[in-house]
Amino acid sequence: MLSSKLQAAQARFRQRIYPHFAWVINETAPWTPVTRPLAQSCVALISTCGLYRVDTQVPFDAWNDLGDPSFREIHIDTPADRLRIAHTHYDHKHVAADMNVSLPVKHFRHLAETGQIGRLHPWMYSFMGYLPEPRQLIAETAPQVARRLAGEEVHVAFLTPC
Repeated sequence: MLSSKLQAAQARFRQRIYPHFAWVINETAPWTPVTRPLAQSCVALISTCGLYRVDTQVPFDAWNDLGDPSFREIHIDTPADRLRIAHTHYDHKHVAADMNVSLPVKHFRHLAETGQIGRLHPWMYSFMGYLPEPRQLIAETAPQVARRLAGEEVHVAFLTPC
């Protein structure tokens, strides 16, 4: 059941942008419990902060009223000065000051170096969190990334939402 604030926001969004908008209420979130110790696990980083590589990737379509359900694959060795934010629905101050706020590569490298996780997956996945029309994300994009991660023997995904 939606709170009164969410009902009001839904009504405003329907009136201004998309008359068919409805919040997705997920009563049965897919969940896969961790079955091995983290010290033996490969961990992948996922962010919804809208990050992309400015020198090789097209930015997310941040101005699309219905959002952008695509993703960007970013190597963990990408220098922070090559990353940009294409997301207009949150304050970028902290992420811009330190990209580890949205993709905590430095912290997870330390966890791998100290044996607290088995290894850090070499590719990170970036999404744009603002997505009022999530059907493509649910049906296509998220399953595509999940298949990639499973095929690359990733055991744990760490999500940093923005």
